Amino acid sequence: MVAAEDNSDDMIQYALKGSLKNLIDWGHEYLRTLSGKIGKAYDERVAKGESTDDLIVLVDVIVPRFINHNEEPEAVDLMMETESLSKLGAYCNERNYDRVCRYLCSCSQYAADTEEMIQSYTTAYEIYKAQKQYPDALRVAQKMNNMDLIKEVMTICEDPLIKKQMAFMLGRQRTPYETEDDELNQIISQEKLSEFYKQLARDLDQFDPKHPEKDIFKSHLEEHKQSAA
Repeated sequence: MVAAEDNSDDMIQYALKGSLKNLIDWGHEYLRTLSGKIGKAYDERVAKGESTDDLIVLVDVIVPRFINHNEEPEAVDLMMETESLSKLGAYCNERNYDRVCRYLCSCSQYAADTEEMIQSYTTAYEIYKAQKQYPDALRVAQKMNNMDLIKEVMTICEDPLIKKQMAFMLGRQRTPYETEDDELNQIISQEKLSEFYKQLARDLDQFDPKHPEKDIFKSHLEEHKQSAA
């Protein structure tokens, strides 16, 4: 790690010759350095048309370690560099999926090309869908402007309240989506948007105007406290 030349792949070769079961015992800093070497070696082999199967074996060992130790960005970066994002969903659960998807969506804004951006968004969409986070999945599908994915997530969601929430999301972005449910279509088309705002104001007790001194600053309570003192 400290004496090898920059372009040397000795670190990778030693890792492959050793026991992969004990690879993670070398510590986090070793795995971070090794993952950086793997990314460079992967690009070089792809450019030369050489096999990368042995590198993917190392990736499959390193990524679970990163994921289980709250190092989701390092895991995502390594999988993006080795074009193995399709496997990422297998390592996600209810504890870490949100951090993984947020990082994926952030990375998509700096993607080198459209294909890489779509791959990042698609991976985040599949993870959200697997975790039944349908509004988040819909948000990602809207970013891609993919009507097929929008239709899919609206179809598989069975909770009527969440469906209404997603209908409001579609209406806010003026997404041209239609369903067989007339109520959802009214929400998406924003036909009764003003009525919904009025109902919300009534529920929050904000429909009637408030007096600044009595209802907001409540000055009369301060005066009562001072007189009591």
